[in-house]
Amino acid sequence: MQYSDFDSIGRKISKLGFGLMRLPKVSEDSDIIDRDEAFKLIDLAIESGVNYFDTAYVYHGGDSELFAKEALSRYPRESYCLATKLPGWAIKDKGKHTDELFNEQLEKCGVDYFDFYLLHSVNRDIMKVFEEDNSYEYLAKKKEEGKIRHLGFSYHGDLEFFIQLIDKYKWDFVQLQINYYDWEATNAKAYYKALEERNIPCIIMEPVRGGSLHTLNDDARKVFEELGDNSAASYALRYDLELPDVLTILSGMSTYEQVADNIKTFTEAKPLTEVEKEAIEKANYLFRKNFAIPCTDCKYCVETCPAGVDIPACFKAYNEYNKTRDVEDFKKVYAEIPEEKRAHNCIECGACMEHCPQQIKIPDKLKKVAELNK
Repeated sequence: MQYSDFDSIGRKISKLGFGLMRLPKVSEDSDIIDRDEAFKLIDLAIESGVNYFDTAYVYHGGDSELFAKEALSRYPRESYCLATKLPGWAIKDKGKHTDELFNEQLEKCGVDYFDFYLLHSVNRDIMKVFEEDNSYEYLAKKKEEGKIRHLGFSYHGDLEFFIQLIDKYKWDFVQLQINYYDWEATNAKAYYKALEERNIPCIIMEPVRGGSLHTLNDDARKVFEELGDNSAASYALRYDLELPDVLTILSGMSTYEQVADNIKTFTEAKPLTEVEKEAIEKANYLFRKNFAIPCTDCKYCVETCPAGVDIPACFKAYNEYNKTRDVEDFKKVYAEIPEEKRAHNCIECGACMEHCPQQIKIPDKLKKVAELNK
């Protein structure tokens, strides 16, 4: 296992971080985690040297933090780092306050302190919510008390406000979505370089873009297959490993095979060769041509949809269609989504857009999905 060693952090952190966001579930339409299978994943990761685990208040419908307690409490507390996040939507929509949420999370996770604590999914609007509740000031005090060891935020907003934010407050780290697709497509490189200039360590989320840089499409996947037996995901992860100021790279692993493959990547990884860099560039081009809706299946939108639309499932069906342009195949896949969760049920309220990290115009895209099914 490869490790980072930042003076400002004070301990070695595994370059591979385990995101507890897409764990195996008891059933496809449930958020409840399959404990027996998920424990196997955690155990393999820890045995292989992974020591960073990332959860959040909303992951798995609230079950992720409870699972973190059950899975990690079997190990000495100082042997792992636990990160979780403050949910601004719960302050805004549920009327809860930062202190109430923070103490609830300590109890759910079964810890006395968090190694890393984040303001979750920050943009201009959600930061207003945090500032109105004096969240930063409260959390900074908790850091002084030893309840938080490192304070940061995850970000999904515009670059101008990002610069303002990292200069306005003192941050120990920042979490960004970085991968070879987003480096240019959403200008992730500018956000990373802003942190680099300020010596703020970066944690990377969505290095494989919700799995899409592993599945890719036929043309893009073939580029990596011609290089050998390594997975397409391994090239996406190694791309991020090239960045020097990265603390850890989070992967939301769902299967034993994914964990094993990622451990192999982070154990054996060497710098990308020129041939591999050219392959990544070519695959990115071929993938980008066919990537219809940049959904990462994070499900933040589902949590707030009053109509109960399964937005990620609708977008996944549409993206598959976009690769083949086979309407009949699309209709077969789309028919597997329960009728009450399909795109035509969208009421265009826009609540989902406030929570979409990718800033997708969700109601407009759902219209396209619904029209394709007519």
